[in-house]
Amino acid sequence: MTKKNARPSRRSEAGFTIIEFMIAMAITTAVLGATVGLATQIQQAYTSDLDNVAVEQEVRYSLDWITRYIRSAGSNPYSCVPFQAIWIDPNGNDEDDDVRVQADINQDGTDGDCTDPEEDVTIALDPANDVITLDTGAGAVAMTDPIITNLEFTYLDENHNPTTAEAQIAYVGIAVSGQSEGRSTTTGFTEFTLSTEVRLRAR
Repeated sequence: MTKKNARPSRRSEAGFTIIEFMIAMAITTAVLGATVGLATQIQQAYTSDLDNVAVEQEVRYSLDWITRYIRSAGSNPYSCVPFQAIWIDPNGNDEDDDVRVQADINQDGTDGDCTDPEEDVTIALDPANDVITLDTGAGAVAMTDPIITNLEFTYLDENHNPTTAEAQIAYVGIAVSGQSEGRSTTTGFTEFTLSTEVRLRAR
């Protein structure tokens, strides 16, 4: 009786070949790349939206407080002296980006004295710092975030005709522009402008 030598049978070893592994890596890389790209776009859009909202809010805020000062200009029920309702281009730079107004209005009402705080003020654009400043006599103070790109005043008489005669000014047009910080590399800078027209309370 002959005995055969037993040979171990080869088992098939399951696994990835190098080609299958490379294909799987390529697919994974493509999926991850697309996911990261989408996430980046979403983040940039979110950042851009935040910038735009911040600019719009700052421009609205600026227009609001400037309007309050302009509207009260010329109020002088007790005839305080010296008095002038409005000055065009008080800093003398030949630009329409500043105005000085005077009013006999303070926290306690009128008192015949126009030297109280915030009764004689100058509002101006500081283009070097992209802010709007308010000077109540103690020096200009920045009132906005550094995103304001333009401030423009226009002056109209009682009949809505343009005028440079300060004594005839009855309406003041105000336009404020702001620009986003441009943190989004896709949308870049966004400018937002608001304008209004204000009638001087005393005219």
